[in-house]
Amino acid sequence: MTVVTPRASRAAALTQPHAGSFTSSQAPQKPQSETIPTAHLLPMLVAFNACNLAGFYLERGNVAAARRKLVQALASVNQLGAAPGAQGGAA
Repeated sequence: MTVVTPRASRAAALTQPHAGSFTSSQAPQKPQSETIPTAHLLPMLVAFNACNLAGFYLERGNVAAARRKLVQALASVNQLGAAPGAQGGAA
């Protein structure tokens, strides 16, 4: 048995926001200091991806590949510390 839906209700369903989503007028405004700088975005994504792959390899018992991916993740995190304008470090 097929259910026929009028076109108007389909179009209205597509334009309505989903429950729990924010429109631009409802979105809370964040201070500028909480945003991730563009220079840090790629190393963070590389580290996140490498950690996910390390977990994938560990689940399958491939410890050597997991170790290589964790080394790659740590190298990406270290790039964040070496980036210009990085906070912290020894004085």
